[in-house]
Amino acid sequence: MAKKTEKKLKPVSGRTAEIVGKLAEDKMVETLVQNVTHHSVVRGNLLDLSQIIYFALLQTDPERLEHLASTGQMKFYIVRMIMNQFFSQSSPFYKEIRKFGRNTVEVSAQISETYATDKMR
Repeated sequence: MAKKTEKKLKPVSGRTAEIVGKLAEDKMVETLVQNVTHHSVVRGNLLDLSQIIYFALLQTDPERLEHLASTGQMKFYIVRMIMNQFFSQSSPFYKEIRKFGRNTVEVSAQISETYATDKMR
């Protein structure tokens, strides 16, 4: 059995933490996620998508984040990240959240369906 290799996380610089902290304080990512997805996803999944975006931002090169923040391109960059995560079938959001949700059945719906079938017999 092959040993699973863990992805090494880069240390977060103070400036990166400051920039991402300000975005989190302003709830910019959550607002943009709602706008991009047009509220078409379960609320819990929106929060998961927001967390995936914050995690990706924390792993982004500090110089790049500073450049985006200073040139006013941060919103565009975040929207692009959200769209890539939300619409791609190879993204972590799809693999970990949406695909799992599509392969599950709500217990109450399954019970109701079974009860209706049993009643018809």
